Amino acid sequence: MRILIVTNYYEPEQGAAAVIITRLARYLARQGHEVTVLTSAPNYPHGHIHDRYRGRFSVSETRDGVRIISTWLWATPSPRISHKFLSQITFMLTAALRGLTLPRPDVMLVEAAPIFTNLAGVFLSLVKRVPYVLDVHDLWPDHMLSVGTMTERHPAYRVARWLVDHTYRRAAQIIALTPYLEQVIRGYIPGMDKVRTVYSGVDLERFRPGLDDAAFRAKHALGDARIVAYIGTLGTAYDCLTMLETAARLQDRHDVLFVIMGTGTQQQVVRDRLAQGDLPNVRWIEWVEYAEIPQAWAATSIAFWGLFNHPLHRGAVGTKMYEALASGVPIAVALEGVVADILRKSGAGLSIPFGDVDALSAAIRRLLDDPAYYARCSQNARAYAEQHFDAEKAAQTYEAALLKAAPHAR
Repeated sequence: MRILIVTNYYEPEQGAAAVIITRLARYLARQGHEVTVLTSAPNYPHGHIHDRYRGRFSVSETRDGVRIISTWLWATPSPRISHKFLSQITFMLTAALRGLTLPRPDVMLVEAAPIFTNLAGVFLSLVKRVPYVLDVHDLWPDHMLSVGTMTERHPAYRVARWLVDHTYRRAAQIIALTPYLEQVIRGYIPGMDKVRTVYSGVDLERFRPGLDDAAFRAKHALGDARIVAYIGTLGTAYDCLTMLETAARLQDRHDVLFVIMGTGTQQQVVRDRLAQGDLPNVRWIEWVEYAEIPQAWAATSIAFWGLFNHPLHRGAVGTKMYEALASGVPIAVALEGVVADILRKSGAGLSIPFGDVDALSAAIRRLLDDPAYYARCSQNARAYAEQHFDAEKAAQTYEAALLKAAPHAR
């Protein structure tokens, strides 16, 4: 089967989206499919195109049996939404142009977010008369409502809503990252029976308990402290002040170090709060190479994070959740929704209401001070990941959806 994947993110970028789609493309290639990825010139997270791709409209290469075509975009380090949109629009245009020159595939996998990637992929599917599977990890333009940049009455939202709903209707299959996303999509397009939930999962071999963390601790001067960590992008959904104020409540625990690993649109919030100088028990490591992430989790005693209270955030499951569970790291979070449900079912940690600093502090203290409870959470985390979040099984489900969408593929 000839498969064309259209995505804004792919290796050598190291964000969660790039890791997930790269892993899937490699799996499909190993299964004997002819896989081509149409993506943007790598520029994440710093907003600068990597050297070997700079100044070129298109770069074609083959890695791990996958043909990768990277097209130019206007890259920007600015966190401003208008700048991000312009960057995404330029990729939509260059991807559409370069995609026209590609051989006709049997089926396409189109990333639904950002919205402009979705539109480029659906445009190519129409021109080439190819069915597509829509991969929904985030809801657009709903996301714009969650960050307060527009309302449902805004003309731009209404146009975007119509366009995205059109891509839902035309899709041969739709894969949603969580049950909440599936429910919302079904609400927009009543009567659809082609939507299903597939958790993206995690590489259970790379992320597992018992990895050696000595080199990682030494590199980042973490000593022998018990680490309470946030590992991931500091996106608009994350309530960084609640996380940092939680750390402030545990300054009496001299054996504990809070570590934030990542950058993103909320990084200025973190920078400004740390600049006040009253959080000596907090370290911020702005960038960790993806190859080091398993060791970062091995060094972590407790994973923690908080989200702002919004319906979209209740339905989100970040990659950090899968990685922490697979690594046997207990979790304490200030949020409600899908992640809270998973923690209750798995017994892998504690969830408390949005923004409740006192309760999040108490949850972390319980994990720190009750060794038996901590051990149960750790064991439950790994067991639940093995049963529910195996990335290999997720890839098999994607493959089945692509085959169903292109029943006459050779």
